[in-house]
Amino acid sequence: MPETQFRLFFNNTAASDEQLEKIDEIIVEQEVDMAWEARLKVPISLDEQGNWTGEDEEFMQPFSRVRVEIKLGTNPFVPLFDGPVTGFNSQMSFQPGQSTITLIAQDDTFFMNRVEQVVAFENRLDHEVAEQIFGDYSSQVSSTSIDTTPASGSALDALVVQRGTAMDILRFLARRQGMHAYVLPGENPGSSIGCFKAFPTTPGQLPALVLLGQDCNIDSLHVRYCACKPSDVSASTLRITDKQVQSETSRSSDAELMGDETGEDTSQAAMQLLLPQQGESVDLRQVVTARAIASSYAYVVNGKILEETYNGVLQPYQVVTVRAGNSAVSGNYLIAQAIHTITRSQYSQSFTLKRNARSSHFSAGQSSVPGGIF
Repeated sequence: MPETQFRLFFNNTAASDEQLEKIDEIIVEQEVDMAWEARLKVPISLDEQGNWTGEDEEFMQPFSRVRVEIKLGTNPFVPLFDGPVTGFNSQMSFQPGQSTITLIAQDDTFFMNRVEQVVAFENRLDHEVAEQIFGDYSSQVSSTSIDTTPASGSALDALVVQRGTAMDILRFLARRQGMHAYVLPGENPGSSIGCFKAFPTTPGQLPALVLLGQDCNIDSLHVRYCACKPSDVSASTLRITDKQVQSETSRSSDAELMGDETGEDTSQAAMQLLLPQQGESVDLRQVVTARAIASSYAYVVNGKILEETYNGVLQPYQVVTVRAGNSAVSGNYLIAQAIHTITRSQYSQSFTLKRNARSSHFSAGQSSVPGGIF
């Protein structure tokens, strides 16, 4: 059973013993394409004069920074969260010990989502626009991890116009390229990593999630499958330069599979028609392929780690292997959400995983359960 340790930083400085004693619970919620959030529960009370105490500490003030790190066994500390305090929820009660303030902090996309403006980016590929935008927030985003994007192939000069916040345009560009724009906690307190990347499809260093046997480390799996989600995607656009109509179609079944088979009847595939809103600043084939891949993640798994059995820290944008015996749900999954709960005596993880395929060691002739889902 791996020993668990955690570290807490306020305003980029390690929390004192006195500050640590004020924290009853920490919950870090991480999800793809969403701002990550940390919630710290702080007890408050009345003194002998009837005045509330414990609700005006310096680390509780808006825009104060919070960083949470976790360490399992001999592994290094893993940063779970780094970002500013953005608000609080309070609960006051006449009963002793029942009054608390829950601090709410968000990752550094908070700063990138506060100011709406109109900005034109001329002759820049989408990944170059992402580099410039992340660079504008260098006081929070100290480094970047950005995948390159292809040129549109148009004879016209590329033009991207931001009408909204920095995160609005980053997520728009990422979606059409089949990528995702987000920040991760950096190596050092007070810093983040700006990311503009596609989902990975192969496992990293995380240990497998095991449902059965002596190595079991998850209590159960809730598996969902939605046959209406995978779609073929088609789009057309009129090229201004030569007045020709360009059409492209991409199939969800052509996506790189995280398993052996899609389990889909391709003759029954849904069809999406994209609106002609991309212009000539992006390759049309890239757009339809990105949308088809996004629709292909039809398998979703929820579960919870058995306490003190798993020597890894689950975080979104990583791939982990699930072992559930000879079921078709065994295989590699993208981590779509992870919730970390830290108390004075326990550390727990729950998760949501997704993928676009199933494993082949199940066949319909071996079970009456359709589609290999149990």
